[in-house]
Amino acid sequence: MKKMLPRRLFQIGLLSTLLLAATACDSANEADEACEDFQTCDVVDPLRLTLIENTARPPANVSVLFKVDTNDERPVANLTPGDFDIFENRQLVSPFEADLTILPKTGKFQYSITLLLDLSGSILASESLDPLKEAARRFVEALVAEAGNARYGEIELGIWWFDGRAEIDSLVAFAVNPDVLINAVDSITDDLTMDNSTNLYGAVVQGLEAAGKRVDELRRGDVVAAGSVVIFTDGTDQANRVSRSDALRAVGRIGQDMSVYTIGLGGEIDTETLQAIGADGFVSAANLEELVPKFQEIAQLVRDEAGSYYLLEYCSPKRDGDNELGIRASEDDDMGVLTTRFSASGFTSGCVVSE
Repeated sequence: MKKMLPRRLFQIGLLSTLLLAATACDSANEADEACEDFQTCDVVDPLRLTLIENTARPPANVSVLFKVDTNDERPVANLTPGDFDIFENRQLVSPFEADLTILPKTGKFQYSITLLLDLSGSILASESLDPLKEAARRFVEALVAEAGNARYGEIELGIWWFDGRAEIDSLVAFAVNPDVLINAVDSITDDLTMDNSTNLYGAVVQGLEAAGKRVDELRRGDVVAAGSVVIFTDGTDQANRVSRSDALRAVGRIGQDMSVYTIGLGGEIDTETLQAIGADGFVSAANLEELVPKFQEIAQLVRDEAGSYYLLEYCSPKRDGDNELGIRASEDDDMGVLTTRFSASGFTSGCVVSE
């Protein structure tokens, strides 16, 4: 089932898509002009740039938050200022004038990760617990920046666990401090579980609900938010509290601002089901030695998804009027364009872009 954008992002994304289509060289009357400006007409697999929000403020600072994906929905992370060109009213803005940079998104954008760990008896009463705790620690370290890092606070992580009971349990609420998260992982002991069964499908539904509520909470605080849910299990649903179809429907209802990944351990997992639940990525560890690498593999996918959001700021040379802004992104031979508008009313000299 195709994911649907939440209303706010859908409206913004639709505007972005319509504006992009207007510059995609499909119109014979404008093809030559658009190609001369944006040079995207010969690209076989264009990048997709989705506008999230843009602001303009004196003295002449223009900021744009957007997402970059490939045509086949692969998130594009790690682009640098040199991978972007800025156009105002279809004219290239000199990089010497623009002072273009990519800013840390802290305070404007929050990426929220919900980690769900199967801590049923098959984990806690076996030799799997210590390797799982080590894998979870590495997962935290790979994703959550330490204090003092420029990216500190951009990614938050909450950890829940489940066994056979009806409700999932919170191990630690959403936090941006990796030490808090790792201490919570270290606190897991082999006497934690209360039910040796496995309520996997119920955990999927409740984990998605918890993640969605957190994203909504952040948005109510005027923070642009997106997130991921990562689910680990070493088996199949045994509790029969929630059906497989209900779990898959819950996955199908989430928007494009939410991704779901699954990690399986051992030979008793239902690979087909975990692949369906982990619509954005599934990995399987055949043994305990593979557990840490598989958690790191999923961490990389999540990191790329979080890193595909960019907050770009530059100094506009415009000093008045309503203006069209075009952003061209390039990755190897792939290219894409986003267009929007901004007002330069009140703009003057003295613009500085600083991180």
